[in-house]
Amino acid sequence: MRTPKPDPGELQRRLRAAYPDAQCALDHQDPFQLVVATILSAQCTDARVNLTTPALFARFPDAAALAGARQEEVEALVKSTGFFRNKARNLIGLGQALVARHGGQVPSDPAALAALPGVGQKTANVVLANAFGVPALAVDTHIFRVARRLGLSKAPTPEKVEADLCRAFPRADWIELHHQLIFHGRRTCDARRPDCAACPLLDLCPTGLGKMKDPHLGVRFEAPSQDLPASALNRRQASAQGPQRIVSLVPSVTELLVQWGFAARLVGRTRYCIEPRWIRNTVPTVGGTKDPDLARIRDLAPDLVILEQDENPKAVAEALTALGIPWLALEIRTVQDCARGLRLLGERLGAPEAAEPRAVALETALKGRRRKGPRALALIWKAPWMSAGPDTYLGDLLRQGGLTPIGPDRYPVLSDADLGDLAPKMILLPTEPYRFNRRHQAELQKRFPEATVHLVDGQALTWYLSRTEAGLDLVRSLR
Repeated sequence: MRTPKPDPGELQRRLRAAYPDAQCALDHQDPFQLVVATILSAQCTDARVNLTTPALFARFPDAAALAGARQEEVEALVKSTGFFRNKARNLIGLGQALVARHGGQVPSDPAALAALPGVGQKTANVVLANAFGVPALAVDTHIFRVARRLGLSKAPTPEKVEADLCRAFPRADWIELHHQLIFHGRRTCDARRPDCAACPLLDLCPTGLGKMKDPHLGVRFEAPSQDLPASALNRRQASAQGPQRIVSLVPSVTELLVQWGFAARLVGRTRYCIEPRWIRNTVPTVGGTKDPDLARIRDLAPDLVILEQDENPKAVAEALTALGIPWLALEIRTVQDCARGLRLLGERLGAPEAAEPRAVALETALKGRRRKGPRALALIWKAPWMSAGPDTYLGDLLRQGGLTPIGPDRYPVLSDADLGDLAPKMILLPTEPYRFNRRHQAELQKRFPEATVHLVDGQALTWYLSRTEAGLDLVRSLR
């Protein structure tokens, strides 16, 4: 079913009411200063550009001065904006082209403007609209994101999104709309954590209403109750559905929250929380699992930090308590614990409807009589050898999958002689936490010719909650 697009007239009426101060954020006094500032704004914030340009314009006030500049001097002045060598080269080329082709003045002709060094279609549109009042709609990263979330365009490139917006809105509104969408993207529709609770466009937004996946994050947001007025939808949701600013110190829990559609609630993760892959660029890290950066966590102002008793030291929970930060510690020692953990998370996060079906499905998968399978040793580290014992989650996963876990309890260090004494019939080498590879597999197979040595997906075996079902399927396939 096709998702309906919001009414352009109603959309802009609300944008005008929400952002009456929307205007160009780059400080400039004339077209020359604007084109220079816009070139510098590539891969840089407008605030940083505004701190940089006063000294640059004091030294090079016009195109003629810039045309005769030395590369090294311009680089030094614009270094803080990033990609400074290329930007300095473009600025000098810009000055030379303006002097040679246009008498030192910035042209108002779109084609001539776009042909200048460092000036593409987006920069040309910004200058045309803000310096000359020519209707244009430059699509930057904010507009690209907001337009696609609002369902105004499904196009994969800024140029095609621009074309869709220009078709949808009157030409006379393009300049105003450009600034309004940028303001909305900066103040409300954040790339990583859109503030749907305060969004004046919520009931017009198919992404915010959960009608389609967020084209930016690739997840589906929680659908709010439709019997509430638009202005109260996400506010009610925020109060009724648990914590809205979550730091996860457990990789598999981080992935689970995304699976449940809570990506917008995540404000922090450990550096080992790496799935799904896009989260590495969107959610800030707070250190490691054993030694998280508590000051960083405090600065993120979470209303819940999620831990696991085996993965995170007790001292971390005590420190969070001292800081007045709420926390929840899971205890996952068995596969059955995963069902309990799912329900506990669902209750604490205000999402029992997300947790219950998965918990029931997992409990169903555990029913039935299990045969006692081959003696299996799950190694988790090398130099020294370490294994996951029968009383761990991984050990119980093997048991539930039809194997017989062997070795001492917990996570013992094993010598070469210990390995021989255990006489395993099957050895599992997961690809994490240690990066076992085919060379390790071949070495152990040669040493234990009577055993079967498997190189297996470490995340399936060790990431409880988010991948428990995959782990059971994997172990059962080995049996």
